[in-house]
Amino acid sequence: MDLGSVRAAPTPVLLRGTIAAARNAQGLLCDAHVLAEVGSAARAYSLAALAVEEAGKAVSLSVLTMMPEALRARAPVGRMLEWHQLKQGQGLFIATVPCRVPDIARTLVAMPAGELARFLTALNASSADEADRLKRRGLYVDVGRGGRIREPSEITEADVLSELARAGQATSAAGQLLEPETEARLVNPPAEGVELSRAMVSALTEAGYSRTHEAAADVLLNMVGKLRHRVAGTPVPSDLRSLRHQGNTARVRDRDAPTPAEPWPGRIS
Repeated sequence: MDLGSVRAAPTPVLLRGTIAAARNAQGLLCDAHVLAEVGSAARAYSLAALAVEEAGKAVSLSVLTMMPEALRARAPVGRMLEWHQLKQGQGLFIATVPCRVPDIARTLVAMPAGELARFLTALNASSADEADRLKRRGLYVDVGRGGRIREPSEITEADVLSELARAGQATSAAGQLLEPETEARLVNPPAEGVELSRAMVSALTEAGYSRTHEAAADVLLNMVGKLRHRVAGTPVPSDLRSLRHQGNTARVRDRDAPTPAEPWPGRIS
């Protein structure tokens, strides 16, 4: 992707990109179902996981569409559109958020702190991590530690059904971006939509260049906290601060600890 062209693109072009990504997510899911029906479980899983990721890309493009031009010119566009773990996390985010996609910013601002913490806790980074690993496992043969050969055929039917369900939720939510009234709101966003774009840029800037699943989850948590503070002056809920601290602690622990035995990605524990 030409990131410079994205930054320079006028709003109508970014809107078309948003629509194209949402449609492509639906197409990927349709193809995943076709493959699953003919018994190609591994490839079906990979395409379903890609559908979730593409739904997440549609979210990033929609945020860029709402973003003021001056902010877009310095936005970390590469991380928004090429960070696979973040796109997976955003796809899962819209799949589970308790509102329609056009109302996400307003809902996150108004949501009681306890309910917000429960929702964000459910966005476990491990689910995005598992999906991303199995996405690759559905396409490639690998040699793991101990000389164990990993093949796409190790992906189970249960894995596929679970990922198809997640992808169905994510692409259904992304499909709301195709509605004419939603398109109009992206072109002329409400104040909370603009603040959501500012919160996203700020959270990504603070995250630096880490590309882990934990870092992606932390970006989303930080974005929500910043959005609530910007729009309503609401302090970050203590439960949300705790979730971010846990994620930061996990990253430090993972960085400093010896490399553990690599899990077998064809199994979901």
